[in-house]
Amino acid sequence: PTFWDACLLVFLVFLIFMIPGRLAGVSGDSGTGQYLEVRSIDGLVTVSLKDNAEYVVNGPLGPEKLIVEDGQARMENSPCPLKICEAMGPIDDPGEIILCIPNRISVKVKGSGGLDAVSR
Repeated sequence: PTFWDACLLVFLVFLIFMIPGRLAGVSGDSGTGQYLEVRSIDGLVTVSLKDNAEYVVNGPLGPEKLIVEDGQARMENSPCPLKICEAMGPIDDPGEIILCIPNRISVKVKGSGGLDAVSR
C-alpha cells in the first residue's frame, strides 16, 4: 500500500461515520416537524403538531378522525374498507405522509429537518 492508498482509506472511513449522522439530523436538529398539512374535500388546513387535539376530517366516504398526541399524528375511525391509513401508524418527521386514497384525504408533516426523498 502506498501513502495515497492510506489517505483514501482514512477519507472513506471518515465518510462512513460522518455522513449518516448528518443525514439523520444528529447535528443538533431533532428533525421533528412543526405542523401538518391536511388536504380533504374541504380544502387545505394547517394543524399544529405541538397541541394535543382531535380533528374530524371529511371525505367522500365519510368523516374520519385525525388524532394529534405528543407531537405525532395518526388516523382513526376510517370509513374505508381496508383502513390502510390507520395501519400507517403515527407520523412526526417532516416529509412523512398518511394517505387515505378512497376517502381522498392526505396528511403531511411539514417543518425543518428530516430527510428528503432522494436520501431515504
